[in-house]
Amino acid sequence: MIWLIGGTGESRSIAQALTGARVPWVATVTTARAAGLYTGLPGQVGVGPLNAETLGAFLAAHRPRAVVDASHPFAAQISRLAMAAGLPYLRYERPSVSLAPETEQFPDFAALLHSQVLDRRRVLLTIGVKALPLLASLQGRAALWARVLPESAEQAHSAGFALNRLILTRPPVDAGAERELWQRLAVDTVVTKEGGEAGGVAVKQAVARQLGVRLVVIARPTLAYPRQTADLSEVLAFAQKFLHPASDQ
Repeated sequence: MIWLIGGTGESRSIAQALTGARVPWVATVTTARAAGLYTGLPGQVGVGPLNAETLGAFLAAHRPRAVVDASHPFAAQISRLAMAAGLPYLRYERPSVSLAPETEQFPDFAALLHSQVLDRRRVLLTIGVKALPLLASLQGRAALWARVLPESAEQAHSAGFALNRLILTRPPVDAGAERELWQRLAVDTVVTKEGGEAGGVAVKQAVARQLGVRLVVIARPTLAYPRQTADLSEVLAFAQKFLHPASDQ
């Protein structure tokens, strides 16, 4: 069995490919909504966060022979946990989007927080609810709005954002919707994460150029993956190799 770390659209495609190749798999996701990605597929799906305390029970229950990590590029915690699990590991990394010269990039949220680029700005944060506590302290220095999933409203409010400063939307967001929102809020700066094409970086760059809005991008965490690919055929070859190791002899 292959352990598929999921929760992304790419992980759904991988699950479909594994199913087509008759490779058994168990996917892990953090939310029940993410589990819906695998509706109609025969694999098992575990829901809930994994950590150092619960990983052992998961591995004992499913006995995977290898792990394919198709988690979000910013889900560094689960990636580190999986790399330390002692299993053959392959990272499926979605391709990055080339950044335009006018797009500003920061290596992490700490670097952005300690800069002054958001001071006295009208800022839309499209960084996910988990990162909001990191930037909540900027509210005295800038006018902030945060776009989060509808089910994350309470968590965002607990992070220090007033309900009237929350934009509740489910991705993907097309260029027209982005343009309408940015103009309605009269923002001059948008902060996002380098989540690739699926994360809407290309769309945001295009709209930022049209409206003259500053776009700030947080770079992906730098992890030393032992092996990574963006090629689905390589994922299949990897999975089949570790399910049938004798075939390589």
